[in-house]
Amino acid sequence: MRILLVNYRYFVSGGPEKYMFNIKKLLEEHGHEVIPFSIHSNRNVETEYSKYFVEPIGSRDATYFDEYKKTPKTVWQMIARSVYSLEVKKAIKKEIADVKPDIVYTIHFVNKLSPSVLKGAKEMGVPVVSRLSDYFMLCPRFDFLHDKKICEDCLSSGYKSCIKNRCVKGSLAASVIRVFSMKVHGWLHVYDNVDAFVTPSNFLKQKLVANGYDAGKIYCIPTFTTSRTEVGEPVVGTYGLYFGRIDEEKGVETAVRAYEKMPDRILRIMGNDDTDEGKRLKAYIKERGITNIEFIGYKSGSELEEVIKGARFTLIPSIWYDNLPNTALESFQYSKPVIASNIGSLPELVQDGANGYLFEAGNAEQLAEKIRLLDDDEKVKAMGSNSRRKLEDKFAPEKHYDDLIKLFERIKG
Repeated sequence: MRILLVNYRYFVSGGPEKYMFNIKKLLEEHGHEVIPFSIHSNRNVETEYSKYFVEPIGSRDATYFDEYKKTPKTVWQMIARSVYSLEVKKAIKKEIADVKPDIVYTIHFVNKLSPSVLKGAKEMGVPVVSRLSDYFMLCPRFDFLHDKKICEDCLSSGYKSCIKNRCVKGSLAASVIRVFSMKVHGWLHVYDNVDAFVTPSNFLKQKLVANGYDAGKIYCIPTFTTSRTEVGEPVVGTYGLYFGRIDEEKGVETAVRAYEKMPDRILRIMGNDDTDEGKRLKAYIKERGITNIEFIGYKSGSELEEVIKGARFTLIPSIWYDNLPNTALESFQYSKPVIASNIGSLPELVQDGANGYLFEAGNAEQLAEKIRLLDDDEKVKAMGSNSRRKLEDKFAPEKHYDDLIKLFERIKG
């Protein structure tokens, strides 16, 4: 099967891109041809298909909103890519005409490519499957967060709440553009161009169904993870570990406050700490004279895996409806218990008292209590074994491949 894989980045910047390269490799190992469609960036992995990629908003050095120079041209690009881009539609139709894929599989396209990729594919007669990794079809901010708390006002009272609260990037203009784009997408019925949606968690599927989306078009196919090195025998490590994005919604502040109360225990934080949240937390630690919390920066490959192996357990202290994060599966792979917030999809991953513990999101006192429960080496070993078993039962690459390819074949007809 020839599969056109659509994502707005062709380099690893987070969980969706990890998934993109993992599924590309897995499909290719099974004899399928996977062809990318994305946006030019100086950070991209090289590919012969980059000739079909579209230019980014701003420059090829800019990836995130804060990096854009707000020129008239850039502002217009932001509006077009948020609402509907004829430029992107033309580019994907050109690639489809040349490579003739059997199916289009989209990952992320919102605000950078626009839903015109869906319309372009359908106009070329190619079926579309869209994987969802956040709540962009329901929430203008993607994450149901406002003022560090879960907020579903837009579902109950309409999108005026987003504009009133300036939910998108703290900007009135960005919030208006995002709300306008969602309204236009509704009027145009752009998501009718999707033949099937894939959700990593049952939580996301149920959210969509509860808000009017057809359950018959939504398939829960959990993510999987892969290892670049041999996992080896489980190790009972010496420190708690948070790894992943260091952004507000990830709740790293809760972990910091918990370990501030426990100066005899070590927390290592692995990830790009040059974010606004990373800088804020490092300043907080310095100001308080906290010496048991270490930021170790972004790691990848075998270096990342060695840090995970050396952990006693890992933390997922999210304050948003986290949607089956890769960090949980990578933790399971190395037989690590996981302590996670009792929110979103996380209870689908962590069974309290079996392969880790759940705690109330944002509650540092309760998190500290759960951490202390893992002072027992035998408990750490038993819970770690249960984590590994859960990975093998539910999140193995072959299971994901089988479920996904069956869906592709059903949609392709």
